[in-house]
Amino acid sequence: MTLSNASALYLLALAAGIILLYFLRARSQRYEVSALFLWEGLRSDPSSRAARIRRRIEPLLLVQLLVLALVTLALADPALRVPRPRLTGMAIVLDGSASMQTRTKSTKTRYELAREEGLALLNRYPSTPVTVLQLSKSPQVLVPLTDDHDSARHALASSQPTWQPGGSVMTLEGLLDSQGELGGFERIILFTDRPLAERIPGVEEVVLAGGENLAITSFTVREDPDLHGAAAFLKVQNDTSSYQERTVRVDDGSNQVLLSLLLPPGGEQAYVLPFPGSRGPTFTAALDPGDAFFGDDTRYFTLKRGLDRRIRWVGENNRYLEAALRAAGPITLVSIKDSDPVDLTVAYNALLPAETNGNILLIHADLEGLVTIGENREVGKLAVVSPNDPLLTGVDALDFRVRSAPSVDLAKAGTTVLSLGKEPFLYRLEEKERKVVLIAPDLMSTNLPLTIDFPLLVRNLLELFLPLPTPLTHRWAIVGEPVRIDGYGALRSLTAPSGREISLASGARSFYPQEPGIYTLSTEKGIYALAVNVDPAESEPPDALIEAQVVTPVKEQTQALLPLWPYFAVTAFLALLVEAFLYHGWQLRRWWR
Repeated sequence: MTLSNASALYLLALAAGIILLYFLRARSQRYEVSALFLWEGLRSDPSSRAARIRRRIEPLLLVQLLVLALVTLALADPALRVPRPRLTGMAIVLDGSASMQTRTKSTKTRYELAREEGLALLNRYPSTPVTVLQLSKSPQVLVPLTDDHDSARHALASSQPTWQPGGSVMTLEGLLDSQGELGGFERIILFTDRPLAERIPGVEEVVLAGGENLAITSFTVREDPDLHGAAAFLKVQNDTSSYQERTVRVDDGSNQVLLSLLLPPGGEQAYVLPFPGSRGPTFTAALDPGDAFFGDDTRYFTLKRGLDRRIRWVGENNRYLEAALRAAGPITLVSIKDSDPVDLTVAYNALLPAETNGNILLIHADLEGLVTIGENREVGKLAVVSPNDPLLTGVDALDFRVRSAPSVDLAKAGTTVLSLGKEPFLYRLEEKERKVVLIAPDLMSTNLPLTIDFPLLVRNLLELFLPLPTPLTHRWAIVGEPVRIDGYGALRSLTAPSGREISLASGARSFYPQEPGIYTLSTEKGIYALAVNVDPAESEPPDALIEAQVVTPVKEQTQALLPLWPYFAVTAFLALLVEAFLYHGWQLRRWWR
């Protein structure tokens, strides 16, 4: 036995003080008797000094000295040398891919089971140099090769799986090489739920299974050609051994459609869900109820369209109209020099060329070849020509007042919604490639900005101007893979689904998402939503489980120190209980006397 803190033995000197105090306290007791002559001739004390001392020593003193000795030995940190297995080096590799978050029947995830196995290995080889690694698309060295098992335990206990795809054989080899030669590790243990595609000599695979899975393996949305709705396409895979009844919910943030499913075991079904009235651009598809792996129960998709409307303003500014547009929804005003397509062009007291593309709102403005504004003339009586027109939804047009209005020359017959005598006041025209709305008088010559109906009218205008059709896209953005952002304009901010703002270097063209969900990208051109999903490969069932490759290590014996101080501390506590019992028993006997 060795003592790590031998200086604590000086505390044994306190035994002299305990003995001294005891003999100072131990005095002869006085007793009342009926007659002294009855005690004459009897020897009251032993004849020798040693006998008298032995008579005055009580078990209580011996127990107190024993407690002091045990406490002193515990503080001296005794340890016993025992043989323990030792390896020249060990690597513990945890699969950190998304599928390791699958919950097993024991209510623990596969990754939690892997952590427990790793901690058991550290306990089995307490003196072996060890490194702890995490394998995924972006591998990590949790703990470099070290003899400090406390740091290795902390790293294991605090590590978490990622949302990334699994790592390759090449990735694992590079991860091991970063910690030394592959042959320098006597044991390399990989805890995973999917066997490696190829064997690596010397690598033991511990395959962790458990937890059945249903998954949405594909999800995309296409707009209807008339832009009055969308259709959702999805595939659902059942990797369980029985029929499963589920509900799929597709949500665009405002509305949702539901579909009840009955999925056969081991099969994959494709579905098409009409979504009338949806304009996106953000969609989610979710299975209800969920299952052991929730990462593929919800999928995300976004149309390549801004969350706000891009509006190009031509001509004079009008703060009342701009405020009404912003109240109707998020907008971004773009420069005339910006050649990218916009959702709406607003012309105020201006002339637009005939080749202007997209939706147009004219306020006392001309459009070559279609609308010509003349001189102001006598104002006729305001009349509602088309009371059921969508522009008048919730609007009481009879509250409008006009001080002056121009003559209007229209090249095409559209729909006159409101008129001033024979002249149109509110007019709209729908063409194949665009929609045009005209408010003939200058807003400042009317009471529109002062009425409560003006914001409603502007809201109806924006509802009429449907967003530009988006290009068809089928490819998902995957967690851990680069997502390009260079086509959206100069970056202002990027926010993760959790609300965390992601820091990117100036001029960055892409970023690497670390979690699934909807990312919000703000640029000089507007605000965009980007959908990121867990790799569908994480939902696929692993191939037939391969028997784990086991490498029998050479068990080198080494001497390890087994700490003994807990045993001495517990024995000292028990001795204190005995001392307390003896003390109170002595007091009771004296009291009865």
